[in-house]
Amino acid sequence: MLEELFRSRIIFVTGKGGVGKSTIACAMGLSLRSAGRRPLLVEFSPDKSIQQVFTIKAEPYREIEIGDNLRYFNVSADAALAEYIKRQLILDILSRFVLNTKFYRHFSDTAPGLKELVAVGKLYDLEKKRDDSGAYLYDPIIVDAPQLGKFVPFVRTPQAVMEMFRIGPVKKEAEKVYNLINSSRCSVAVVSTPDEMGVTEAVEAKKEIAGMTHPHIAAFFINQTVTGKIGATEARYYAERLEALPAKQSVRRGIADAIGRLIGYAEIEHRAIDWLNSRVKDTPVIVLPLVETPESELVIAESLSAYLTSTPHA
Repeated sequence: MLEELFRSRIIFVTGKGGVGKSTIACAMGLSLRSAGRRPLLVEFSPDKSIQQVFTIKAEPYREIEIGDNLRYFNVSADAALAEYIKRQLILDILSRFVLNTKFYRHFSDTAPGLKELVAVGKLYDLEKKRDDSGAYLYDPIIVDAPQLGKFVPFVRTPQAVMEMFRIGPVKKEAEKVYNLINSSRCSVAVVSTPDEMGVTEAVEAKKEIAGMTHPHIAAFFINQTVTGKIGATEARYYAERLEALPAKQSVRRGIADAIGRLIGYAEIEHRAIDWLNSRVKDTPVIVLPLVETPESELVIAESLSAYLTSTPHA
């Protein structure tokens, strides 16, 4: 089920805040590394969620190795723009002079979309890197992308800049990034929670992203489900056991409440997931279990990675 997603050169992982998209991006990286690939985790968010998962500290715009065949890169818009200026001016001394001028600081703050363009454009540079054998250095690039509400403007930045800059080096930069983003090399994974609001927003995202040729949604991840632990059959079994409890037993109320909540959660999730499947029949829906652990987010990512690796859809 995930073959198409994992064949992509760049995988954007997006979703609402708090749904676990950063953790799932990390789980994908760990799973692909287990499969013999060499993924690169890229983060645009200043929250540095991936760094928190792996308990690492990385300087902006500098690649670090998390472990064997797993790397991380934090994209800074300011650093991306500075690199772009240096590349355009070639001479390092001159570029340093320009970067220190008031004009540059004013220009970088007011030029519409330029910082965002060169930040997204860093993916172009990372994607084309090769090793000594000629193979891709990063295979694939997994991007912890902005949240759903900001994702479409994020990937549409090159097109917006192309419409504003009709000629010149900025337009050329926008064109090369546009050609990468709007190609079959890129795909999107949308992460949601198993509730009505979450899956509704996921379907709305599909409609909005469907307006673009690429990137397209290659998979939906429904995260933090108790459905993974209790299905419809188990729910019926627990309901029957609940009815069989002695009416006068002092602990009945507590047990009834606990079982009732569990059955209720499972029923809500089943309805939400069934509804999502009926709306996105052409796209895989991957249901991930709730991982309860008092330990770090890395333990959760490793558990989800093991789940992805051990199941047929990986």
